[in-house]
Amino acid sequence: MSRTSKFIASVVATSKEELPVLPFQRGAARKAMFDRIKAEAANEAVQQRA
Repeated sequence: MSRTSKFIASVVATSKEELPVLPFQRGAARKAMFDRIKAEAANEAVQQRA
């Protein structure tokens, strides 16, 4: 199988799976993750003072 055929087969196989996450779509999830981590850290700091 040539390199081109392998590449095309890979693209077709990937397209049949769930939709891949595009790089520009990851920004919101990443920001939400960091916001959640900061909120948890702030919550732990408040609990430690009590």
